[in-house]
Amino acid sequence: MPLHPEAALFLEQVARQSTPSVETLPIELTRRAALMGIRPGPHPPELAKVENRSIPRPDGTLLPVRIYVPVGAGLFGICLYFHGGGWVLNNIDTHDDLVRRLAATSRCVFINVDYRLAPDHKFPAAIDDAYTALTWACETAQEFQGDPGRIAVAGDSAGGNLAAVLCLMSRDRGGPPIAFQALIYPITDCDFERPSYRSNAEGYFLTRSEMIWFWNHYVSSPEQMREPYASPLLAPSLKNLPPATILTAEYDPLRDEGEAYANALQQAGVPVAFHRYPGMIHAFIRRVEQFETARTAIQEIGQQIRAAIGD
Repeated sequence: MPLHPEAALFLEQVARQSTPSVETLPIELTRRAALMGIRPGPHPPELAKVENRSIPRPDGTLLPVRIYVPVGAGLFGICLYFHGGGWVLNNIDTHDDLVRRLAATSRCVFINVDYRLAPDHKFPAAIDDAYTALTWACETAQEFQGDPGRIAVAGDSAGGNLAAVLCLMSRDRGGPPIAFQALIYPITDCDFERPSYRSNAEGYFLTRSEMIWFWNHYVSSPEQMREPYASPLLAPSLKNLPPATILTAEYDPLRDEGEAYANALQQAGVPVAFHRYPGMIHAFIRRVEQFETARTAIQEIGQQIRAAIGD
């Protein structure tokens, strides 16, 4: 379908700002720009508690997380959330509003993970942090009213990649069982020649050249791009992974690889709920002020997480 009016208006606003592409700016400047103007979206949801914590990594350094506890009594399901930003940009503050809304909608405890960013910390630092957060959540769940027997993972874009890879890693290592995965326009492959990469290469917020730039900052070599813990679509087997919901956007370079991953999971016998948002662009879901469709998508994902691990 044509570009959604909400997306068209947003892209017009972005074009008027004449913001340089991320490839042309120093990374620290781009990171600071991403943090400017962050504020809660309209009508923030009620939560019982929001708390910042630090998790010890195996090397003794600390991994920051933010925990969101919904209103209510008893134990809640737990969902670890990994933010997008090409493994290079953003943090738990840029995605705070989105995670708050997901926690309230799903009635689950959410753990927003501030994983290490590239190129300061190359692959596999981010996924190692994800696994550290998973094992910690399982071991300490009752400290924040969580049920270690009901754990899900979720993320958008590069965070969707980390969520998908974490499911593979936990399966392969015999780690804490994951009951559900929610992947929002995830990165699952390193093929820049897919039709969606070509048809949406420029003009729809995320560009093909930016994705190549992100990948080159994340990995240390082209060979690493094809490792299953970087490109989960290339894993030898996707059997025995948790049920998934996968969301894609029509005008997104990542559309085809997200949909290919949904198909591959289904072929491996994994239950998948898939939804392509027509007329939408990458990164729409965390912009509830500009996109009413974002609120719809948050409700959809939150309800599916609640059905999988909620009360």
